[in-house]
Amino acid sequence: MADSAATPFEARYSIPKLLGWTLLAAPLATFSAVMLTQGLADGGFLIAILGALGLLFFGGGMAAFLRSMFDRRVQLRIDGNGLLLRAHSARVIPLRSIKRVGTDQGLIWLLLYKPSRFPIEGRWRRLIYRINGTAAKGFFGDAWIWTAHLNCSKQQVFSAINAHIVPTAFERDLAARIAAADAAQPDG
Repeated sequence: MADSAATPFEARYSIPKLLGWTLLAAPLATFSAVMLTQGLADGGFLIAILGALGLLFFGGGMAAFLRSMFDRRVQLRIDGNGLLLRAHSARVIPLRSIKRVGTDQGLIWLLLYKPSRFPIEGRWRRLIYRINGTAAKGFFGDAWIWTAHLNCSKQQVFSAINAHIVPTAFERDLAARIAAADAAQPDG
């Protein structure tokens, strides 16, 4: 644990990563548009509905990725005050409020001691959470960071969190006692 004077960590949307996600979704959105057009032309309403749903999902994803490419604001900031995750909320989450952290392909999920103090305020995040229902907390935790969309890695986020955790008086006292006990023991 380092002292709180560590340099603040900031991450923005990564243009190359978002461009990659856009290019990945483009063929699927195109195929969905073709399905929708064919279904409407041939009277196959099931195909048209599936095409419309695919176009909504993949085309919507493409639009979101493209829009995010132009958003150059800081999306994640970790400093002595805590963690600011713009997509989650405008409120800073103190690092001591984080109970547990986990990872999943490009995603870091956070479980908080009192999640009700830090509700999801971002409308898209609330929508994602509601769509997943009771399983949402298992997928995403109380808050989540998509490093697959940011110009940083999971390891950089973890390093920044560790660099900004300020030890309590008890932790400093305990470390001093351990160091004194280690120094008092003879080498052998």
